[in-house]
Amino acid sequence: MLIHKEKKFFTLFTEQAENMYKGAKYFNELVTSGKFNEDTLAIMHRIEHEGDAISREISEMLNRTFITPFDREDIYMLSNNIDNVLDSVDAITKRMGLYKLTQPDHHLKQFSVIIEQASSSIVDAVKLLDNMKHSSRIQAYCSEINRLENMSDHLRDIAIGELFEKNSDPIFIIKWKEIYETAENTVDTCDYVGKTIYSIIVKQA
Repeated sequence: MLIHKEKKFFTLFTEQAENMYKGAKYFNELVTSGKFNEDTLAIMHRIEHEGDAISREISEMLNRTFITPFDREDIYMLSNNIDNVLDSVDAITKRMGLYKLTQPDHHLKQFSVIIEQASSSIVDAVKLLDNMKHSSRIQAYCSEINRLENMSDHLRDIAIGELFEKNSDPIFIIKWKEIYETAENTVDTCDYVGKTIYSIIVKQA
């Protein structure tokens, strides 16, 4: 029964990470198309709702399980941070719809690619967590997420700098500044996931 429960945790982590990636990929598609409308926002909300359901299932299993595959705090933190990535992607999507921003600029297109890439690396790392023989590969994925986070920091600074330099409409500036900052925060949250995964494999070494 213990082995079954341990495998169930890893199965749920993979499902959660893959659903998060589904949201990140869909966001990238929306940025490419510029179709932030009622229908597409509803689809993103469904993806986010699916993520919440998986997160609750992990939390409930954690409460029922006496012996866990790794520290209970790490299980909670990993699940919570993966959920936070998807929440943040959903938040950007809602803001784009709310602010009627149907023409994403090249900066947001870069952010959406980075978010999808970081999410993909999270999926790759999570899928290997059930076997510490893959620790070096897991660390490589965590390093890639951190590299992407550094890129997003730089991109945010450039985007906001150009925003103030090239625009005089304060409302326009406020809207896009929030979008850029939320996008960068999404990648930050991906990095939190990476750091949590790295901490887990260090403790298991």
